[in-house]
Amino acid sequence: MTRVHITRRSSNSKVGKIPVTTSEESSCPTTCPFYGGGCYAKTGPQSWHWRKVSEGKRGGSWDDLAKFVSELNAGQLWRHNVSGDLFHDTAPDGQELINLALLKQLVDANKSSGAKGYTYTHHKLNTHNKEAIKYANKNGFTVNASCESLTQADDAIREGLPAVCVVDSSKEVPTHTPAGHKVTVCPAQLHENVQCANCKLCSYSKRSQVVAFLAHGNNERKVNELLTA
Repeated sequence: MTRVHITRRSSNSKVGKIPVTTSEESSCPTTCPFYGGGCYAKTGPQSWHWRKVSEGKRGGSWDDLAKFVSELNAGQLWRHNVSGDLFHDTAPDGQELINLALLKQLVDANKSSGAKGYTYTHHKLNTHNKEAIKYANKNGFTVNASCESLTQADDAIREGLPAVCVVDSSKEVPTHTPAGHKVTVCPAQLHENVQCANCKLCSYSKRSQVVAFLAHGNNERKVNELLTA
């Protein structure tokens, strides 16, 4: 199943009033370090919404999503997956591989409307997934590689991918990665007047700076522990 919920105008104060989506939990790779615990989306109101989407009580089909995106205004910023990830298939060897047909359908819809869609993925950066992410980025739909260390972020950038990184909120965040790439803490986490809607940093695929997200939410302490384990 590929259940996706569309929120046409987000009420999240950090995101701003832009369209956002939520994909059912089965879209998440089991290799995500926060899969078994620590995920911000598994606590609070977002977790209640996510559960209903995963249970089929909210949301619609992938075709519904593609249609919605194809009808957005040109230049409209929108965020895919406040919760969830890119849908995938499991190969015989156990690798979770991003579903190319579904990704292409979304990329094509985004391109046809001229909208400015972006998202994040915790999928392992094997050859298949790297090429899928590169394809999306080259065709106007930004997919950020989600990392848990600045060294991982450097590796992603070396592969030609935009990178974001969750960082320990109890420690000072470095200004640069080990390879020298600039690190910018998510402006919406630092300033009340900044939202995804007016920042847009994560929507730019051709950037070398890493966007750092401070561990937050009810699982903040657990995430900090996982990052230092």
